[in-house]
Amino acid sequence: MNTAFQPSGNEVKHAAISERRRSGRLKATQGAVMAALTSKGPMTRNQLSETTGLPVSSICGRCRELLDLDRITVASMSADSPARQVLDLTESGKALVAQAAKGVVS
Repeated sequence: MNTAFQPSGNEVKHAAISERRRSGRLKATQGAVMAALTSKGPMTRNQLSETTGLPVSSICGRCRELLDLDRITVASMSADSPARQVLDLTESGKALVAQAAKGVVS
């Protein structure tokens, strides 16, 4: 078998993430994280995973994106061992959730 024409692992990952962006599923999982933080308050990634039913690997990626977009912030560290980041909505994140509740999403 000729492997010269096989896509690399990075090419496969980039294609998958591009497809998720085009389909809107990426934004939907970001919304699930923000909705969980709105309804339950500050949580760790593990708690978000339990609350939303999404795998921790998906939660971690969505949280990184939301942190980069300044929609969520690290509010504190948990008392667990090992300590984990406790995430909460920022003011811009709260405003976005309020707009979504009114049906106005930008």
